[in-house]
Amino acid sequence: MMVITSSRLAAVRYYHECKRYIEEKGYNDIGVLVAFSGSVNDGGEEYTEPKLNVRKDGSHIGESQTKAEFHENFNVLIVAEKYQTGFDEPLLHTMIVDKKLRGVKAVQTLSRLNRTCQGKTDTFVLDFINKQEDIQDAFQPFYQETMLEREVNTDLLYQVQKELRGYSIYSDADIEAFSGEYFSYGRQDSRSMGRMTSILKPVADRYNKLTPDERYQFRRLCRNMIKWYGYISQVVRMFDTDLHKEYVFLSYLLGLIPPETTTMIDLEGKLQLEYYKLQKTFEGAIMLKEETGVYTPASAKGAVKPEEKQPLDEIIEKINEQYKGQFTDADKVLLTALRAKLMSDTKLQTMAKTSDPQIFAESIFPKAFGTAAQDSYMESQDTYTTLFEDQAKYNAIMHALGSIVYREMRAASRV
Repeated sequence: MMVITSSRLAAVRYYHECKRYIEEKGYNDIGVLVAFSGSVNDGGEEYTEPKLNVRKDGSHIGESQTKAEFHENFNVLIVAEKYQTGFDEPLLHTMIVDKKLRGVKAVQTLSRLNRTCQGKTDTFVLDFINKQEDIQDAFQPFYQETMLEREVNTDLLYQVQKELRGYSIYSDADIEAFSGEYFSYGRQDSRSMGRMTSILKPVADRYNKLTPDERYQFRRLCRNMIKWYGYISQVVRMFDTDLHKEYVFLSYLLGLIPPETTTMIDLEGKLQLEYYKLQKTFEGAIMLKEETGVYTPASAKGAVKPEEKQPLDEIIEKINEQYKGQFTDADKVLLTALRAKLMSDTKLQTMAKTSDPQIFAESIFPKAFGTAAQDSYMESQDTYTTLFEDQAKYNAIMHALGSIVYREMRAASRV
């Protein structure tokens, strides 16, 4: 049996509840596994898939072993996203669904049951969330011949790639170093994983220096890149080796960079369930029509970012995170002039195109910024006096301008 949950946290709680029920009833022939990526914090305790999955002899089950263990020794698998697609288990007979399924994801998820094996004569789905009409609409386009509504737009991948590179979190050198380990001949071992992690660590450090909003947007773009590449590469033959390397690189990076932590609201003792009604809304076969379906592929809609801030607003926001002094309208004029002067520096442009973001920020940009600031001071001493009188302001403006200028120069070089 497979249980489909709405989140990793829900999967963990389902797991604990199943274990409690099995022990309470004294069942000795039912084994439960859970499958999810990363870690989950619940009640102050951190859970991972290998930590929860334990054999009868007390040994823990690695993530790469979960599929085989479920086939051989366990009866129930509780999943959150993981194994909803591409999971080939002929013995799977029953599925309990406790999350909303839409479109092709509904087809992929429920189709985990359609593998055949000796003695398997039927399947069973218990769905607490989705309506019969929704599942019928999801399956109908794929019932007979299915055509794409429009041409698959591979440019989506390159658009997202350009947006990701704009954050200056990683470079081609980072991807090549990681790929050299990942695609190396021979079996990967713990040392290989350690080397790959050490390559990703500086990238994760640069990610952690972004604002919370920038980190959120970067993770969202990473997920889009991985999702779209996985889809498009199945329906279109692509020969972009560099893009495939970046896809693998981002897949591992996304598992390394932590999502923003959220504070769970404690509802203990604050809510009381007074009435709950469990009602069967449908039972039976969902019949499909004899007609050709049309499937709409991914579009640019998901890649559209929220309204972007103006460069000056973004620079001021970064400065305010570090500088607690008084920031005047005259300082805004100073910022605009400094940014324009730095952006016109052709030597700095060349170095931005070929330099790692960390090297640029720590070794190259401070010197260029100092030169630009001194030249500006000679042109207008009244405007730039405060910049040299307040070291905290000088550093805050330099660091804020550094990340923006590097990002804009790199983006301009790829146009």
